[in-house]
Amino acid sequence: MQAVSAGVVEEAGLDWKQELPQRGKVEETTKDIAAMANSGGGVIIYGVAESSGRAESVSHVSVMEAARLMILSAAASAQPMVQGMELHALPDSEGSDEGVVVAIVPGSPNAPHMVGQKHLYGAPVRNGPTTVWLDERAIERAYSERFTLRSSRNSLLVAMAEDLRDRLSLINGETWLVGVATPLAPLSRQSDLSRSEASELLNLGEGRSRKMIGKAAEFSWALGEVESLPAMLRVGRRRWVAETVYRDGPDSRSEDVHAELHHDGSIGLAIKTNPTYETVRFTRPQVPLDKESYKEILEGAVETFAADIVSLAFEAMRKSQNAGAYSLRIEAARDGNMPFVLVGLNRARAGWISEREVGQDPKGRTIPRFHPVESEIRPSDTEEDLVGIARSLALEIVEQFGTQSLHYLALSAAT
Repeated sequence: MQAVSAGVVEEAGLDWKQELPQRGKVEETTKDIAAMANSGGGVIIYGVAESSGRAESVSHVSVMEAARLMILSAAASAQPMVQGMELHALPDSEGSDEGVVVAIVPGSPNAPHMVGQKHLYGAPVRNGPTTVWLDERAIERAYSERFTLRSSRNSLLVAMAEDLRDRLSLINGETWLVGVATPLAPLSRQSDLSRSEASELLNLGEGRSRKMIGKAAEFSWALGEVESLPAMLRVGRRRWVAETVYRDGPDSRSEDVHAELHHDGSIGLAIKTNPTYETVRFTRPQVPLDKESYKEILEGAVETFAADIVSLAFEAMRKSQNAGAYSLRIEAARDGNMPFVLVGLNRARAGWISEREVGQDPKGRTIPRFHPVESEIRPSDTEEDLVGIARSLALEIVEQFGTQSLHYLALSAAT
């Protein structure tokens, strides 16, 4: 190993470790990982003995997956857990079970990470080649920096949504749901998506979304409508674009569905939600809704769109590998300032539901302004977690209209 031959010395972003953490004894490793994450990131190399911080000799450790998982277990013991780590096994020879394990710890957007037991917690950081503990004022400053970073992520999501709206057709009274998602921390390693990779992400996202919703929804999916074949993807600025455009031209805008897959791991998605057929107010007698006075959002589209954006973001996160958590945002786009109204099937009709009876719940209300909703997803989220996140987003939207029940994600979660 060249580092040993050169006697490379530990520094703030480099730490030599002779052994892997042992089961039930991960406290010291948790401290090492948290300190690195709290200090902007770095590399911890297991299997190298040091003397006075200088690499002295190779001391092979197991490179088997079970042994490497103990490092991730230590990362999960920090509060909050350290996410987005990369582990690379370097066997000493082909087929060998021993060698060196390289752990790449990203600078964390959730710093400071605390370590300890019960009520005794502290925040470790790297001070050159050593680990020290932050005092109270430094911890306060670290939390302030965390909140500032989250605020900048929020500003980025807002800018992404505004950028996406510019690509949508809004001149004929259309109403759109717009969703964007981006890593909480910039990727430590970026590589451009190929056409085939972007197409695969769209298809994986659609499959996951359909699984969330099940077979109950009467409405189409954004990811089910968009043209996802590699040949149909268009080049955008540091991204691939998939959309539905019926009359293509230099001034054309997406007319039904729009999806973006950015090379930095971010994603964008939008779907037109206003029905072209007549909608009513479910009163007695039923009164047609004036399409010149309201901007309609289909109730079912809210749930399928929430499933779509969560699913596509999760697949992008898996593809990025070291991205860590993602933040998500859903908002509505319209031309003008007419109030929004939520319309859905007439579920008050006992025995059957007709797709031709679409209108506003008699107890619902119009809203002059749509309040954007936000959430986060993490690499450790389970299928149940993702459904719960999608449901939470959808509920935050429909509750704005005086509705407090879901009909598709709720059915999916119960099966």
